[in-house]
Amino acid sequence: MTDGEQRDGKRKVALWLASIVAALLLLLLVARFGRIDLWPDPLVLPSPWLFVAACAMQIPYTLTRALRLRFVLDPLVAAASGDGRRRFDWRVLQASGMISYPIVILLPFRLGELSRPLLLTRARGAGIGFAESLSAIAVERVVDGLMVVGMLFFGLAFAGLRGDELEAIAYVRGFGRLMAITFVLGLAVLIAAAARPAWLERIVGKLLPGRLGERGAAAAVRIAGTIAVLFDWRRGLPFVSWSLVYWSLTVCQQWLVLRACGLELGFADAAAVVAIVGLAIQLPGGPAQAGSFQFGMAAALALLTGPEHTAAASSFAALMYLLSLGGAWLLALPGAWLLARARRSQPEQAPDPT
Repeated sequence: MTDGEQRDGKRKVALWLASIVAALLLLLLVARFGRIDLWPDPLVLPSPWLFVAACAMQIPYTLTRALRLRFVLDPLVAAASGDGRRRFDWRVLQASGMISYPIVILLPFRLGELSRPLLLTRARGAGIGFAESLSAIAVERVVDGLMVVGMLFFGLAFAGLRGDELEAIAYVRGFGRLMAITFVLGLAVLIAAAARPAWLERIVGKLLPGRLGERGAAAAVRIAGTIAVLFDWRRGLPFVSWSLVYWSLTVCQQWLVLRACGLELGFADAAAVVAIVGLAIQLPGGPAQAGSFQFGMAAALALLTGPEHTAAASSFAALMYLLSLGGAWLLALPGAWLLARARRSQPEQAPDPT
C-alpha cells in the first residue's frame, strides 16, 4: 500500500469516527433532555392502517423526488443532440434518485450527495457531463432548502404550539432565519452565474492556474448554462410545481404517521415537523442520519406535544426513522434493476472527460 493510499485510508477512518462521535453526542442530548425516548416502550399505534397508507406513499414520494430533474436535463439533451424531441433516459433519471437517496442517508456528513451526479454522468446522455449533473443537483438543493424554510415559518405560524416553549420556538425561528439567509445567498449565486456566464468564466480562469484554469472556466460556462435552463418559465415553473408536489407528499406522509400513532395534529403541525427535521439533518450526524434525525424529531415534538404524549411521540419518531430508512433501501432495488437495463441498452461511447 502506498503512502497516499494509507493517508486516504486514515482520513476515511477519521471521518467515520467523527461522524459516530457526533451521532452519539446528539443521541445523548436527546436521551437526557428530549421529550421522546430513543425507542418507544410501549409502541403506540392505534391506527395501523394509517401507517400502511403512509408506507404506500413512499412510492409516489420517491418517484416525484426523482422526476423533477427532467425539466433541467431534457432541454440540455435536446440542444446537444439537435433533436428537439430527444429526452434524457427516464430509467436513469428515476434509478439515480432511487439509488442515491439511501446512499445520502447512509454516508456521514452528507457525502453521498455526489452519488447522483456521478450516476447521471455515467449515463452519457448527450450534453450531460459531470458539470451539468452537479449544477442541476445544486439548483434542486437550493430550491428544496427554500421550501423547507418556507414550511418552517408556515408551520410555526399555524401549528398548535405549546405556550410553555416560547424560548425553544424563538431558537427554532432564529435557526430558520439563518438557514433562509444561507439558501437565499445560494440562490443569488446561482442566478448571478446564469445571468453572467462570461464573468464566471473569467473569475474561474483567473483563480485557477494554467490548464486547470482553462478546464475550470469551460466547466463554469457549462454550469451556468445548466442553471439558466430553469430561469425559462417553461422549465422553471414545472420544476417548482413538482417540487411543491414532492414536499406536499412528504408532509402528508408525516401527517398520516402522526395520526397512526394517536397524535391529533394537523397539516401545519406536520409541516413544522418536516421542516425542523429537514434542517436538523443538515447538522453533522452519524451514518444513517443517526443522531441528527432524532435531535430534529425531539426539537419538533417538544413544541407540539406534552409529557402525556411521550409514548405516542416516541412511537412516531421511531416509525418515521424506520420508514425513511427502510423505504429508501427497499426502493433502491428496483432502481438498481432500472439502471442495469438502461446500461445494457446504451451504445458504446467514449465517456465525457469532465
